Amino acid sequence: MTMLIGFNGSPKPGSNTRKMVELVLEASGHPYKIYDLAKLNIRPCIGCVKCAKDSRCVLPDDMQPLYEEISKADGIVVGATVYFRKANGFTHNFLERLFPLRHVDPQTMGMPAVALAVGGDEAEVVARDVAYHLKSYFNFEIVDQIFYNTMNPPCFICGYGTTCQYGGPARWMSPEEFAQFTEITPEMFKHVEAEAELTARLRTAGQRLGESCRQPA
Repeated sequence: MTMLIGFNGSPKPGSNTRKMVELVLEASGHPYKIYDLAKLNIRPCIGCVKCAKDSRCVLPDDMQPLYEEISKADGIVVGATVYFRKANGFTHNFLERLFPLRHVDPQTMGMPAVALAVGGDEAEVVARDVAYHLKSYFNFEIVDQIFYNTMNPPCFICGYGTTCQYGGPARWMSPEEFAQFTEITPEMFKHVEAEAELTARLRTAGQRLGESCRQPA
């Protein structure tokens, strides 16, 4: 039976990142499961390269059972949340720890994958970086790479966004505009389900992912 796996890098419940991962997987038409990386204990790679012997890492954490699942999967979706123009730590640690799967007998060769990224205004470069990581280092076949610039800075939820002189709003607004910026309202937050063009592309990517899985090896 075909099985797809999604990895959500956002630590926030109901995040746009998770919704995008799920939209792609749902559209594939295949059974799937999603792992929320923030709920797992995945340590950074320590560079010992002991995994070269048997394609398995020696670190005793939650990445251990994922190696077998990824090796047997028919396709994956990786969704990164953007922090400081890079994939956040949960996503980065996961991608780093795929290292055991790329040695003498690459275990993800030709496996279809979709790379996703969500961020304020720098998600495009992260989607590209995730796709490059999967393809160049682990031989995945990239079905699509999709980004969503939500323009929702952390300043909108920290409690000081309307007064902090060093946050995003103060930086991108003129002094006159910032002086009038006194309230953060729900309408300022973007949601992927309200983006018709984006959701259509995500579903198309999911369909293509599902079709790729049906092709004989």
